[in-house]
Parts: sequence; C-alpha cells; structure tokens
Amino acid sequence: MPESSGYFHTVQPGDTEIPALILLHGSGQDETTLAGFGQTILPAATRIALRGTLPWEGGFAFFRRHADRTLDLLDLSDRAATLCGFIRYATKHYDLRKPPILAGYSNGAIIAAAAICQDKTLTSGAILLRPLSPSPGDVFPPLDHYPVLIIAGEHDKRRDPQDAPFIARQFRDASAGVTYHSIPAGHGWSNADQTIARAWLEDGRHKPPRTRY
Repeated sequence: MPESSGYFHTVQPGDTEIPALILLHGSGQDETTLAGFGQTILPAATRIALRGTLPWEGGFAFFRRHADRTLDLLDLSDRAATLCGFIRYATKHYDLRKPPILAGYSNGAIIAAAAICQDKTLTSGAILLRPLSPSPGDVFPPLDHYPVLIIAGEHDKRRDPQDAPFIARQFRDASAGVTYHSIPAGHGWSNADQTIARAWLEDGRHKPPRTRY
C-alpha cells in the first residue's frame, strides 16, 4: 500500500486505454469501502482507492467538520489541493494515459467536487454520491462541459432535500455537463447507484462533447 502526497492507497491495474477510477470513500470508512462499487461500474479500468488522512469514527475522512458537523471549508480547500497533488502524482507514476474519473461518496464526493473546482484539467469526469457543495457561498469557476454525475437519496437523513439540487445547479451554472438522479434510497448507496453509474459510463456521458468547427 504505497503512500504519496499524504495518501495511503491501493491500486488495481487495468486497461490503460480507458480512464482510471480514483475512489474516495465516505466518513468513517477506508480505501476498501468502494472496491466493489468500482469493480461493478468500470471493471476493466485501473482503480486507485484512497484512504482519507483524517482518523474519524473508527475509520477515516478526507477533511474535517466542525463540532456541529458543518463543513470546515478552509480545511476542505487545503486538503482538496493535496488531492490535486496526488492526482498529478498518480497520473505520472502509474502512467495513466487519460485523465482519471473521480468516484466519491459523501465525504469523498465533497472533496472530489472541491478538487474539480481547483483544477478541472486533472480529471475527465466525476461520479458524486450523496454530495454537498464544497463552497456553498461561492460561484463555481467555469467548467466547460466537465461531465458530472450526481446521485441523491430521496430518504437521506443526513442531507437536506435541497442539498443535491443546489450543487447540481452550481455545476450547471458553471457550464458543467450535469446528469442528476434522485433515487429511493437513504444516505448509503444501493444497487441503483451502481446501475446508474455504470450506464453513465457505458453511454459515454462521462466524455465532454467534441468541439465542432
């Protein structure tokens, strides 16, 4: 389990001609949590699973929350910069021939969104399960058709019903290519999440539209 840019991570080598998946778990989890999800949605891809750097509730998290569980936005921004550094490292060290796809759940989805806003050129798309906005008071930078899949749970007790539509609107206002689904699920992911994510990848919706001249 190598450590670089502050992250422990595992690597499952795959086809270098398709984008790799970078898997980002939720709070209190670890690098093994999304292994099955990644295998299901893009089995041929190289899969790089990160462990959050912050010990949290018997597992790990990618950034801090305040005592009232609101996001520590300064810490999130700093750690998103570290994630961007890791993606640069992984792209070179693992010879990733195409920009990878981020797949994040909850805490991992939030830091994925923050990393996209810091440098969208490092990755080619993102799958965000049960996200929150990483910068609710700000306008996202121009994202130029960057492909994003957002999946919310209709019965998610950890999210306000407007949380997922809000971040989807932020992405759309930044000209990202947003696919949004709300499914009959809670905060945890379900088979429906895997089915939707796999279809999004197979249909090519993770690819930005080609420029026409």
